[in-house]
Order: sequence, then structure tokens, then C-alpha cells
Amino acid sequence: MSKRKIFYLLVVTLAIASVCVSILAHQQLRVNITGLSPSESSKLKIDVTPEDVIVGEKVKIVVRNPEGKPVEGARVYVARNHNLSAKGTYIGETNFSGVVTYAFKEDGQHIIYVEKDGFLPQWINLYVKLKGKLSFGWKLKESGNGELTYTMCITSNGYPVEKVEIYVNSTFIGYTDNNGELSYTFKRGKVYEIIIKKEGYRGLLIISDLNPEGGTGTVIQPLNLTNKTV
Repeated sequence: MSKRKIFYLLVVTLAIASVCVSILAHQQLRVNITGLSPSESSKLKIDVTPEDVIVGEKVKIVVRNPEGKPVEGARVYVARNHNLSAKGTYIGETNFSGVVTYAFKEDGQHIIYVEKDGFLPQWINLYVKLKGKLSFGWKLKESGNGELTYTMCITSNGYPVEKVEIYVNSTFIGYTDNNGELSYTFKRGKVYEIIIKKEGYRGLLIISDLNPEGGTGTVIQPLNLTNKTV
């Protein structure tokens, strides 16, 4: 074989090799563009059902991988008005369906934080609503011997609320019946602090002065963390 033919053969071989390398590079580029980036491929997805979350009602927190498959063994935390400086309160690990069931105890803004080995930690913001606000009324049932028996009536949006907890001067006296009522005997001339509350509702603090000669009367205000004593 002549030197000229060998030269031409080498040129053709190099050209073919160059084309092959170019094709492989193009395919690799296409894979990188269409595939998930390292961060996206390790992100967890968090869903809550139902979306309308109410205090005291159970919800499902569902954790999935980027392909939409449930993630078992993910650790789930919740926190109220949280700034992510810490994870919050641990509530459990997801089951084989990627689910943790939980009932929020307070209304307001919350964060759900999830972590799992091999994935980037993720979190979502969630607002938890109250079922309603409690209203207070009472009617004199009986009077005599320096005592006053009142029937307390608890409602929400105009409807009676049963199983409301009622405390008088920090002592639990019972629950309201299916008519939203509970009776109690008070002493004349004394000042009473009455707390009414039920999970899922905004409670009330009632301060009543039963001085027959004219006291300060009755003051009703929302129950919150600063005046909650029971």
C-alpha cells in the first residue's frame, strides 16, 4: 500500500472518530438537559389532605419522592409561627403509604418540616383554622340564702355547643349538655373567674362580680395564652 493511500485512510478514520465523538457528546447533553438536576432529584414533596385544616380534626400529611411515589420512614415535624431555626415538634414517621396522621391543637400559621436520609429536607407553610368562636350567656334559675343558681348557655354562630369545658375559679365544674347548657350555684358578694373552652373553638374568660350592692359587673374577653390559667 502506498504512503498516499495510508495517509488518506488515516484522514478518513479520524473524521469518522470525530463524528462519533460529536454524536455521543450531543446525546450526553440531551440527557443532562431533560433529566432532573441533582437537587431536584432529591426533593421531597409534601401534601396535606384535606387542604382546609381545622383545629382538632385529623389530617393526612403525605410525603412523596419526585416521581410521586410514597416515601416510607420520613420524619415529620410541626411548629406554630416557626422561623425554621429548629425543626419543631416531632410527630412521627411516614408509613408504607408515605402518610402521617395528625390533629393540630392550635390555630394560626404552622410549618410542616420533613426529612429523610438521601433527600433534601423540605417544609411547607400551612394555616390552621378554628371551627368557630364560643359565645356566653346565662340566666338566673334560682335565688335564695345568699346563693344564685345560673344556667350558663354556650353557643357558636347561634347554635348550642355541647361538651364545652367550664371552669370556675380554676376548678372544673363540668361539660355543657346537648343544649349547650350547664347550671352552677354561686355565692352572692363574691368575684368569679369563669373559663369556657373546647378544642377547635376560641374560648372565653368571664370575670363576674356578684356584689348585690353594685360591683364591677361582668366582663367577657377572648381566652388566649396570656390569660389562660387552666
